[in-house]
Amino acid sequence: MNNKPDAIVFFDLDGTLLTSDVTVAKSTIEAINILHKNNIMPVIATGRTVCEVQHIMKQAKIDSIVAMNGQSVFYQGEHIFSNNIDISVIDKVMAYSKTKTNIPLSFYSDKIMRISELSDPAIKFYQYLKQSVPPVDQDIYRNEPIQMLLLLCEEGEEQYIKLFPELSFIRNTPYCVDVFNHGGSKAFGIKKLLENKKFSDVPTYAFGDGLNDIEMFELVDHPIAMGNCVEQLKKLAEFITDDNNNDGIAKGLNKFGLI
Repeated sequence: MNNKPDAIVFFDLDGTLLTSDVTVAKSTIEAINILHKNNIMPVIATGRTVCEVQHIMKQAKIDSIVAMNGQSVFYQGEHIFSNNIDISVIDKVMAYSKTKTNIPLSFYSDKIMRISELSDPAIKFYQYLKQSVPPVDQDIYRNEPIQMLLLLCEEGEEQYIKLFPELSFIRNTPYCVDVFNHGGSKAFGIKKLLENKKFSDVPTYAFGDGLNDIEMFELVDHPIAMGNCVEQLKKLAEFITDDNNNDGIAKGLNKFGLI
């Protein structure tokens, strides 16, 4: 691939690049191979962290990622941006969770995932992701920069939203809420990538299905919704492709002449 791609395509993971059995479809892998040949850069844009999805990136042959809803960005393996949450802010969230809500937390960075306690909400959430539950370490944020927290809950985030205006809260699954510095989003991370690499004139496309894809859809030139997406995303989409289990990625890329 040339130093400057002819286009960039951003792919959400869960419900988009990944099928329901949390794998990358053969048609998607073949389509991404063609993107590379056509000098088009595929980039993952996800709520997940880098260490969590390295096996997926390897399978899909993608080495660029906007991770943790834009809080960390890698381009072709080069780390170009991180947006760390201040320790004092995490202290306050931890104290409120312990004394008021009893909602456990997860701590995410590029390198690690930890949980504040082994609890039923943690087990339920990571079973939903088909992942092992991370180790317990409620003090990890004092030793490692943290870019994202998770509230492991099915409800109750509204009180946090009122109390912590310095943070953004996005429900990403039925069992967790992503928490990061206010103003952060996939669009925020994408802007950092485009600015850093001087790609402001490169056409951009994005595939997504969830609420944390809204800002990304508002930013890119060509937003493409999966057939299984939430209703809010359909209103922003230039095109609605098939769902994630029926070659939606390949069909969408073909629709726009990218493959």
